[in-house]
Amino acid sequence: MKQLIVFSDAHGRKEVFDFLKEKYPNSPKIYLGDSQFTKSDMEEYTNDFMYVLGNCDYNYHIKPKTYKDIIIEYRSTNEATPEEMVFTYEGVHFIACHGHHLYEDDFLYLNAWKADCLLQGHTHVFKNEQENGKYSINPGSCNPLKVREINKDWTRKPSSYCVINIENNKIQTIERIDCDQV
Repeated sequence: MKQLIVFSDAHGRKEVFDFLKEKYPNSPKIYLGDSQFTKSDMEEYTNDFMYVLGNCDYNYHIKPKTYKDIIIEYRSTNEATPEEMVFTYEGVHFIACHGHHLYEDDFLYLNAWKADCLLQGHTHVFKNEQENGKYSINPGSCNPLKVREINKDWTRKPSSYCVINIENNKIQTIERIDCDQV
């Protein structure tokens, strides 16, 4: 089984990048924007992560990581400042964006691009929805100070990232991973 690591909305929390790089050295990792890093900070991570820019990011003009077994098509003004990308990994077709430009229904968007899974951040709320074999996933925010979800007892839910497990050209499971203690 192959894994795709997805995280978003760090808002300055660099240790999550270091943690994921070490914990998942052989898995592709995609960051969905709003790091609020400087260009030099972001350059530290371009060899380890695919990424799209968020509404709180600077215009880096740094080309992100590409993995040998992932074909990426950028959908933005230029590929050095990706705002959206389409890629295929292990036979699953993904669309990745930060999410601040999407106003349509997620599944209409997926159908329009003939994709299997939409990855987006921005809301700071974890989402894993499935409809007719297609997925809309938001890993939530990986910064505990930015999480916008509460439990039934009114306590804050933990910050999170997600692991998408893929086998036989299909998404098998999507795991929400607590990252408060990273």
